[in-house]
Amino acid sequence: MNSSFVRGTCMEMCSSAERVMRRKEGLIHPLEKPPDKTKMIKSFSRSAAGKNLLDAKSLRPPETLLKTVNYLLTEVIKNDEVPWHVTYDFVMDRLRSVRQDMVIQNLSAKESIYIFQKIVSFYAYAAYRLLNEPIKNFDPHMNNVHLQECLKRLLCMFDECNDNLYAKNRPHFEALYVVMNLNSAVAVTRALKLPKSQKTEDVKLAILLSRNYFGNNFVKVCRLIPQFSLLLQCVIALQLPEIRRRALLVMSVAYSSKQLWFPLELLRKILLYNKIEDIRDDLVYYELKCKEAQVQFLKSDFNRSKMAVSIYMDDLSKTSTNNINLEISAVLHRAETPTQENRKTFSQYK
Repeated sequence: MNSSFVRGTCMEMCSSAERVMRRKEGLIHPLEKPPDKTKMIKSFSRSAAGKNLLDAKSLRPPETLLKTVNYLLTEVIKNDEVPWHVTYDFVMDRLRSVRQDMVIQNLSAKESIYIFQKIVSFYAYAAYRLLNEPIKNFDPHMNNVHLQECLKRLLCMFDECNDNLYAKNRPHFEALYVVMNLNSAVAVTRALKLPKSQKTEDVKLAILLSRNYFGNNFVKVCRLIPQFSLLLQCVIALQLPEIRRRALLVMSVAYSSKQLWFPLELLRKILLYNKIEDIRDDLVYYELKCKEAQVQFLKSDFNRSKMAVSIYMDDLSKTSTNNINLEISAVLHRAETPTQENRKTFSQYK
């Protein structure tokens, strides 16, 4: 920490002054009840006239920030008292406050790196968990903005902390950066330049996934997805609509023939659909002809002007929910690297 910056002295998740003010104004969130120092967490606030963000008594030092994040991601996110999108809004606001305290104090990379690992994992998981929420409850674009921003900062921290002690979980987040940005040459180039010791199975798979995506080999892309650890599968699954759209476009050109009909069951397995009805709906949406259990690919039929359709939670394996929660617990709570045993999300498509 730079000595020219203020150092926080608040050893609680929320300063006593803010607790008093919020009780008085009735600004207690349902997830902070009963409103005492063990439940209340400093909320995010913008700078305004008469508000001193540099007050050391309201700033939390690194150890308190880590304690706050651990509490949010071990206790708060597993509550069932309110809908999960309400929990998400609360946690996101409090994490923004954590990041604000870190910026004001100019915390070093070594003081910040473990905190950011948990924050990044939370945003990645939330994108999957709230996949089917209406826009009024969850804004996937804003979540992605926060996720990309925090992930890039985390990768810069890994670059700065040239120490194996802090590099244990680096491969997981390097792979996450690649699969989140499959159409980015910058992302895959970064992964290619990693030292050999950091090129774990997930990193190698992410590089291979990106190469096949760039090469329009979407059949190979879909075959690679089940081999990733669960949190990475969840992130890749969010891009399945665009992967499927591009795959169908390529097939409309490669298999273009008035005499050829392609079996829907085979196409369902290739593109990781859960049900025949789902793939038939997509084919009709893109204006491709279907009859019985077959589809006819004609390059003149595919409507290129249509955007990718939305993915639904049903497209993922419901039987893997417990496995996903186990991995999320490992990443969020202990920042451990996901294990081989949990690579099962898309097992039903094999």
